[in-house]
Amino acid sequence: MTRAGRGFTLMETVLVIVILGIVGVSLGMFIVPAVQSQQAMQDRAALVDSAETALRRMARDIRIALPNSVKVTSPASNFTLEMIPTVDGGRYCSGDADCNNSLTIAAADTVFDILGCFRNGTFTASPGSGYRLVIGDPNGGAYTGAAVITPTTTTVALTIWPGTGASPTVCGTASATANSYNRHRVTLSAPQTFPTASPRRRVFVVSTAVAYICNTATQTLTRYSGYAIGASPVTGTAALVTDKVTACSVTSLTGQVQATGLVTLSLTLGIGNEAVQLMHQAQLDNSQ
Repeated sequence: MTRAGRGFTLMETVLVIVILGIVGVSLGMFIVPAVQSQQAMQDRAALVDSAETALRRMARDIRIALPNSVKVTSPASNFTLEMIPTVDGGRYCSGDADCNNSLTIAAADTVFDILGCFRNGTFTASPGSGYRLVIGDPNGGAYTGAAVITPTTTTVALTIWPGTGASPTVCGTASATANSYNRHRVTLSAPQTFPTASPRRRVFVVSTAVAYICNTATQTLTRYSGYAIGASPVTGTAALVTDKVTACSVTSLTGQVQATGLVTLSLTLGIGNEAVQLMHQAQLDNSQ
């Protein structure tokens, strides 16, 4: 047999393996860190996106909350942030020359007009639909069923007054009577005594409450909605806002929120060795 017909020797095979090993290790020293860095960047981006989305979701609910309804429990960690979202609102008549029915404060009343129209006049379409009115609530009395909010047993009906304007009558259109335009009239099924006037004559329409509960033990931030005002938040419909929560806080107490109209939120999310902390401030209107 000639030399050209022989295979590789053991020494040649070992030498090739050694060389390939050296080349592989050398390449790995450059490739592995790059891959790990890319993975870490993706993890951080995902955490930032989740945290930012969660904070913005809370801020949206805070901004439409009924004045003085934002409540904070256990602000340092594992907080419960509760509020009553407003569905609609307007300004009630109070001695205006062109108003046929003004709201009487500190006395029983069942019928009054508002200055203009509610944004969505169909919110009372279904009898017993659960919509309630709030007027002059300076300290969160709506949660306790104080007179600032109509009871759940009182239904709210809307009509358009004077009702002789355009055909069909549309709220906000020119009126054929002495009034300059058609407006919404509120009729309550039972007399209501609102004890305190609103400085800006504001009337709010509310229905149910909303709460956010942070739980670092389960690493979750959960939104509860659709539960009765004054009831426990966990009786509502739960929806996961984000997971991987390692720390959370609301640095504003309930009294501070009512005084300053500002809620400061902090959320920390982590995965593996990566962690991000985001803070967000939400401004709300606590004026009555």
